Amino acid sequence: MENYQIALSETILSKAHSGEDTSALRRELYYIRRSTLYKKLNTDELKKMFWVNLFNAYVIIISNEPKQKISMFKRKRIKIAQYLLSLDDIQYGILRMHKYKIGFCYINNPFYSSFIKMLAVTKLDYTIEPQLNRMDYHHKKNTKKAIIKQ
Repeated sequence: MENYQIALSETILSKAHSGEDTSALRRELYYIRRSTLYKKLNTDELKKMFWVNLFNAYVIIISNEPKQKISMFKRKRIKIAQYLLSLDDIQYGILRMHKYKIGFCYINNPFYSSFIKMLAVTKLDYTIEPQLNRMDYHHKKNTKKAIIKQ
C-alpha cells in the first residue's frame, strides 16, 4: 500500500524540479494532521524519504523566489500540519535528531518544538548529507537531486 505522505512529497519535488506550480500541493501539506504524519511516518526510513524530498523541493522553490534578507535556510516559511518550519528545522531538528550547528560541530538543541521532536528520526544517519540539496542557489539553480521513492 502506497503511503500518501511519501507520494505527496515525491510529487512536490517532481513538480518543483520541472518548474510547475506546487501551491495546491503545499496547501495539502499545510492541512495534513500532525497525528496523521506521526502515524504514517512511523519508521526512520519513511521519515527520511518524506523529509529529504520536502527539503530538496523547498530548496528549489525558495531559491526561485526573489532574494530575501534573511537566510533562506533559517527563515520559517514551510507550512506543514499547520506549523511553520525552516529548512534548518528540517535538516537539523528532524533529520539530525535535534542537533544545532555551531561552526563545524553539532550540539543537542533542547529548544526545538514538540512537533519537530515527534517527527524526528530516532537514529542519526550520517549518510543523509549527500541526499540533501543545499545548493548555492546563486550558482547552481539547475542542480537536481534524485527523488527518493518508496
